[in-house]
Amino acid sequence: MATTGRNEPCPCGSGKKYKKCCLLKKDEFASRQREKQSAAPRALDWLSTRYPEEVAEAVHYDFFGDPDEEEMQAINELPPHLQEMLQVNIGEWTLADAYLEIGGERKPVHELILSSGGPLLLAAGRDWLRRLSENMLGLYEVRESRPGESLRLHDLLRPEQPDTWVAERSASQSLVRGNIFGARLVAQDEGWVLSGAVYPFSRDDGLACRDEILYEMTGTDWASEIARDVIGGQIGLHWLDTLISPLPLPELVDASSGEPILGTTDRYRVSDRAALAALLAEQPDVDGDGDEGWVRIAELDDGRSRIQASLTLTRKDILEVFCRTRKLADESRAWLERIAGQTLRHQSRELVDPRSPKALEAIAPTAPPDISPEVMATIVHDYLRKHYANWVDEKIPALGNKTPRQAIRSAKGRQAVIELLESYEHLEARQARDQGGQPFDFGFLWEQLGLQRNL
Repeated sequence: MATTGRNEPCPCGSGKKYKKCCLLKKDEFASRQREKQSAAPRALDWLSTRYPEEVAEAVHYDFFGDPDEEEMQAINELPPHLQEMLQVNIGEWTLADAYLEIGGERKPVHELILSSGGPLLLAAGRDWLRRLSENMLGLYEVRESRPGESLRLHDLLRPEQPDTWVAERSASQSLVRGNIFGARLVAQDEGWVLSGAVYPFSRDDGLACRDEILYEMTGTDWASEIARDVIGGQIGLHWLDTLISPLPLPELVDASSGEPILGTTDRYRVSDRAALAALLAEQPDVDGDGDEGWVRIAELDDGRSRIQASLTLTRKDILEVFCRTRKLADESRAWLERIAGQTLRHQSRELVDPRSPKALEAIAPTAPPDISPEVMATIVHDYLRKHYANWVDEKIPALGNKTPRQAIRSAKGRQAVIELLESYEHLEARQARDQGGQPFDFGFLWEQLGLQRNL
């Protein structure tokens, strides 16, 4: 691409030389950006030099919430990328929201920084720090992402407010519709930008944080300093809690028996393959053969059937019997030894938690078939549409075992259904971002329930 010489006419058509027009503006913009980027480190260095103990005390008690030794150890053991994010968030909080105890008086840090006795800052840097302190932290949901350019954010704490477009190059590359995070918006001449600190949440954690803030804010003026402390404090503490106290994985439960799911494989040495096959063929609840394997099927009270055990005979005369719970495995072992004990001998049992790395590796997708991405997307989307065809009339555990159609009859249930649909769309958007293609459109479910989609 051809470049314009400094003394050539400016491409904008102003009639001025390039160095006196757009190049000058470009250089001035770059200079202001450098001043803004250096302002926060310079101000933090000034604070740590003059008020090291006061800053440390404010961070310990007000940002971290006076953690105990175990919590501090967990914080110190965070991986490097989270430590870096934590330091950025602490630094911005200190400059925008912190108060220091100085001479028996609580003083806001931003006033100390911007006062006549504060650090030496150039105009663009002072202006950035001033604007940084004007807005409190907020909790936002991504409604639209233009990768490399901008994000459209929805205020979860004040949903009646119009969505805000923010210029953001890096985060817009990874965030998708439905992501929730805490952040501070800063007004610039060219529009809104993110300040730099970010508090990312899973959807469940983000919505829980929202609910806690709204509860704490009952009867509080949103424009008050109390609101600033409540909102910023809750976002920070909720985020820290997700870092140092990750929730244990939920126990997976078998729907038909209520037993914990624990993949159980019993192995038997077979002395007579033909006799075993003949005995299994006589069982009315067994289907299959020695080549493809057998399944033992149980009839449920509601008329449906469910596999109790899968049996596979290997070439080395080993019979592998797989059951999804330990209880089913115990029952299957007793049954098998009763009907075919003379043809086999138990050798070993293997237990695998379905959430373990071994189980996840076993179910990892194999290489995709030689099908075009467009055809594959059509196949997947057709499957999903069939899968969700009766969703609005199926009982959903997340809705208290109500159907979505039943749940929307109350305001609370209606909101739960909306958030559930939004979580589905968020997962689809993430998958489309990671694997390419277009996300599956859940619009037909919104229409069936008569719900207004958040666009």
